Amino acid sequence: MLYVHVVYRATLGGIIKKVLKILGGSQTTPKRTRSTEAEPEKLRYPKRHRLEDAAHVSTPNDLAESSVSQAMTNSRGSAGQLTAADSRNEGSPDLNSNGSTADARDSQSPPLDTDGANGRDAAALANTSDTLLKRYPGQEQETQRICLRDSQFEEEQVVRLLLQELHDRGFTDTFNQLQRESGFTLENEPVSQFRNSVLAGEWSKVKDSLSTIGIQTQDSMNAALFLIKRQQFLELLEARKLKQALLVLQNELNTLTNDIQQLHRLSGLLMCPSVEDLRTAADWDGSSGRSRFIVLESLQTYISPGSMVPVHRMETLFGQALAYQCDACKYHVRPANQGLYIDHMCPTSVFPQELQFSLKGHQDEVWYVAFSPDGRYLASGSRDKTCIIWSMSDYSIVHRLNGHQNEVAYIAWSPNSKYIVSASSDRTLRLWDVEAGTQMQVFSGHEETVTSCKWLGTNDRFISGGLDHRIIIWDINGTIVKQISSPRVHDLAVSSDCSLLLVADEKTDIHAYDLTTLTFMYSLNEPAEVMSMALSADARHCITGLRNGELHMWDLDTHSLVRDFAGHTQGQYVIRCTFAGQDDRLVATGSEDGLLYVWNRNTGQLLARLRGHTKTINVCTWSDKAAALATSSDDKTICIWPAYRGAPSHRPDSADDLSASDDDDENYADDKSMVSGAHSTTSIDMF
Repeated sequence: MLYVHVVYRATLGGIIKKVLKILGGSQTTPKRTRSTEAEPEKLRYPKRHRLEDAAHVSTPNDLAESSVSQAMTNSRGSAGQLTAADSRNEGSPDLNSNGSTADARDSQSPPLDTDGANGRDAAALANTSDTLLKRYPGQEQETQRICLRDSQFEEEQVVRLLLQELHDRGFTDTFNQLQRESGFTLENEPVSQFRNSVLAGEWSKVKDSLSTIGIQTQDSMNAALFLIKRQQFLELLEARKLKQALLVLQNELNTLTNDIQQLHRLSGLLMCPSVEDLRTAADWDGSSGRSRFIVLESLQTYISPGSMVPVHRMETLFGQALAYQCDACKYHVRPANQGLYIDHMCPTSVFPQELQFSLKGHQDEVWYVAFSPDGRYLASGSRDKTCIIWSMSDYSIVHRLNGHQNEVAYIAWSPNSKYIVSASSDRTLRLWDVEAGTQMQVFSGHEETVTSCKWLGTNDRFISGGLDHRIIIWDINGTIVKQISSPRVHDLAVSSDCSLLLVADEKTDIHAYDLTTLTFMYSLNEPAEVMSMALSADARHCITGLRNGELHMWDLDTHSLVRDFAGHTQGQYVIRCTFAGQDDRLVATGSEDGLLYVWNRNTGQLLARLRGHTKTINVCTWSDKAAALATSSDDKTICIWPAYRGAPSHRPDSADDLSASDDDDENYADDKSMVSGAHSTTSIDMF
């Protein structure tokens, strides 16, 4: 009878080698002697592999061990089995395929066939084991954590960021498991207690624990205490404990800040007659809202990031990475919505794709075009004294607006896309209802040509400037709300929050005003007459088109010239420039050579030179909603340039250029030939 000496080792490689040695060894029966070898190391099962674990998951090692057990079962006929005593003597139990100690069984089995099926099983087992080891490197040592790559970042910081993200997303079990496995915690005990105290509104405990959470300076300590006491003051007012709230204001808040105006605002809250009035006046959602979370986030400004990980830190890093990718994107005209798996980069072919459409409807030069804020319409003003509202869905004419006595030089859309204001050299402005196509109001207050107008954030007020040294603020009923004296105005620009007004005068200066008070702030000086300007959406930069053909970009925070753009031609005509693309990453302007020029704002690199017009381009405008540029020209046409294939605007079923109506065919015969010529010579120069 053949006795088999099986020794289990800790590694899968050791197990495989021992089994292969047994299967390929001599069939002579060895003499049984007590083993003099050292006690072999017992196989160690990590927690996740223990049989009593209800959620046991098979790993490559589990599969290999099962195969080993099956092979041993197949060979028991000639190899025999160990008794319990033998197993104890050898220090390693024989396991059946279920992992339990084998009892003595009938040893009458066919002899071992090393060349037959069992031999093939052994070879297959060896191949399978090698494959598993290659596919799962490091799995042969189950108790060791394998790091697949080196990193320049500290492991503790990476793990804590992962912990914060798991916690914020509600993966509680995974969060706890990662803390146990890594040995790192998101926060130490004092910081955790501090967080819990803030969220529970236990303000005395919060104050006591401030000294234990890593605030470095006394100024930071005072600022943090002010935030805490302000929240406590508001909660006492909410609970109508006015006397206690007054004591907090007088004895604590008053000693923590020198901001007298803020203290006055807080003291004024004592007069609020109801909780609803308090929340409205303080812009505060109450103790049961998010106010405590907001306070906690604000407090993290003063706490060492090593003690308390800054709020939403991984999200912030993702956002910074995406912003960097967008900055590096040469043609940035579409949203960065590819997700986190790949870097954002607009392909070269996306902007511009082609001249999508050439619109005709005016009888004379088109001096201005503007997209509606919702991207559904395009408005144009012409030397023919009319305005036209175009539909961006099929490029048809929705309304032709008649009323001005002279050229229409400027158009502004209301924020809700329901109204437009048109400015003319007839010294008036007119308010139009876009839906009805009717004139609502005439504004007569300027004594010379009105050159520019802008809405003031709401749908009931706008501002205008002209060559009569006046800037006027109107309401839509025709009333002059305010007017100020100014230089002759060539162009106006207003920030989206209506805090900044820029005025380009007839000479070489741009004047900045605080629009809330209409007080002068500073001036920017150019080397030549400013013909037009445009303000970025974030009001940090403006671009200026000069009579000498230069195009400049200014940083309004530092009042410095940061970049110039070259290549186009401009002289005696007003050519209006614009920011374009996603996040205003592009700069575009027309030119007297009939071309549209597009640059990368950050580098100043010329990206494209677009040919669609035959005469001077007077204005270009961009719409995020329509994802397109529109240009108008002295050739009486309007060109639409989609930013990329699949942009929201789309081509009508007919490939022919649209005319105003069937009745206008004779009037616009010249326009048709001109537009057709423009289409046939359309070209795109990419750089």
